[in-house]
Amino acid sequence: MRFENRVSLVTGMDAEIGKAIAVALAREGSSVAGCCRSLEKGEEALRATATVGGKRLLIEGDVTRQSDSESAVKRTVEEFGRLDVLVNYGAARRVVGTIMEITEEDFDEETAADLKGVIWLSRYAIPVMAHNGGGAIVNLSSIAGSGVKGRALRSASKAALSSLTRAMALDHAPQNIRVNAILLGPTLTSDMLRRTEQVRLLEAEAPLKRLHTPEDIAAAVLFLASDEARCITGALLPVDAGRSLPGY
Repeated sequence: MRFENRVSLVTGMDAEIGKAIAVALAREGSSVAGCCRSLEKGEEALRATATVGGKRLLIEGDVTRQSDSESAVKRTVEEFGRLDVLVNYGAARRVVGTIMEITEEDFDEETAADLKGVIWLSRYAIPVMAHNGGGAIVNLSSIAGSGVKGRALRSASKAALSSLTRAMALDHAPQNIRVNAILLGPTLTSDMLRRTEQVRLLEAEAPLKRLHTPEDIAAAVLFLASDEARCITGALLPVDAGRSLPGY
């Protein structure tokens, strides 16, 4: 198992993608701490990780608040004694519109989810990882970072997250901490499955004629966080069925 005797902290575990990542890490032998805003939804993910074995911990908190991020890392270390992998999944509602339609609330919510949570959690996780000889951080970003019509705020915020990923990779390589990001396209979640016509259109638009699932995202996280990717840092890996290929 690739993550035996390792500890992972996953945010957004009360969302479908966060749950899939936590289960995949647990299946590969990692102890998993999950941080989420809703304990009720997080409990479902916790039960799912229990079915594949491994130690687990659920932490309620809002990682866009610095104090909650500090507490999440502290509780993880208190429970498991170390921290090796941090997965930053800043799930937020999709803000649609041009800059003419963005509200102050929209701006604060999107940038907090994409940037504040990553910065605060990483700030407290990095010293712990460095103390144990290194670690891996995987940020979940989006192909929207290259600029998408009608998604001005999301485009700007995801571009910032991708740039932040590369800056962190440069800053913390001397501590043997790798930082990479996954760039997501439309994901085939259970909610999406209910919109059959939209799914058909999105699949038709992709070069591979399909949509990726939360499990596909989890597989990419496992690779980037594992020793198999020990020479990969600062990478922005699209998981989008080819949707972001130049010229497509």
